[in-house]
Amino acid sequence: MYLDKLLGSKTKINLLSVLVSKPERSFIESELAKEAGAAVSEVNRQITDLVSIGLVTLERVGKSKLYKVDQKHFLYAPLKELFTSLEDVYKEIAHEVTNYIALTPMLPKVKTIMLFGSLSSGKVRESFVKEPSDIDLVIVVQNKEQVVPVRNKVLDFVNTKVFPVYGVNVYPIVLSVDEYVSGLSADAFIMNVHSNGEVLYGEKPRRFG
Repeated sequence: MYLDKLLGSKTKINLLSVLVSKPERSFIESELAKEAGAAVSEVNRQITDLVSIGLVTLERVGKSKLYKVDQKHFLYAPLKELFTSLEDVYKEIAHEVTNYIALTPMLPKVKTIMLFGSLSSGKVRESFVKEPSDIDLVIVVQNKEQVVPVRNKVLDFVNTKVFPVYGVNVYPIVLSVDEYVSGLSADAFIMNVHSNGEVLYGEKPRRFG
C-alpha cells in the first residue's frame, strides 16, 4: 500500500500538514522544519518520498531548497480534507447543532446560543484520540418550562446525528432567560459565559432592556 510510504512517520505527517494547510506558500528548509517541529536533517530525509511522487515540488534557489505542495496532484484534495484543523471541524459541529436548534419547528424558539470553553477560547486539545475536547453550548430559552424539552431534543440530536459521525461530545446547558439574567450578578459560571462566550445565534440576554 503506497500510503504507508506517504504517511509512514510523524515527521511526514507534520510536513504534509504544514504544506497542505498553506498551499500557496513555498517553504525554505529551516522554515518547514520549524513549523513541522523537526530537525532540518530529518526534513531533508523524510521529504524525499513526497518529492519523488510529485506531491511536493522542490526548487533550488542558491544554496537553499524551496518546498511547496503541488495542488494539481491527485492526492492534494483528499489530503486537504484529511488535514482540516480540529478547530475547523469542531466549529462545523457547533454550527450544525446551532442550525438544528434554531431551525427545527418542533423546538421552542430559543433566544440565544453561545459557545464557551476550549473551542471558543481557541484551545481545542490536539489529542483527539485519547483526550478529545468537548463542545460546550449555553442555550437560553424564554421560560423554565422549555428547559427540559429543549435539552432532551438537543441531546437526542447529538447522540444520533453528531457523535456517530464525529465521535465528539456536545454538552448543552439550557437556561431560562430569568435564570441567566439573575446569574449575571451572582453566578460565576454565567458571568464567565457572558464575558467570554461566543454568540452563535441571537444575542446575549442583558439585565436591563
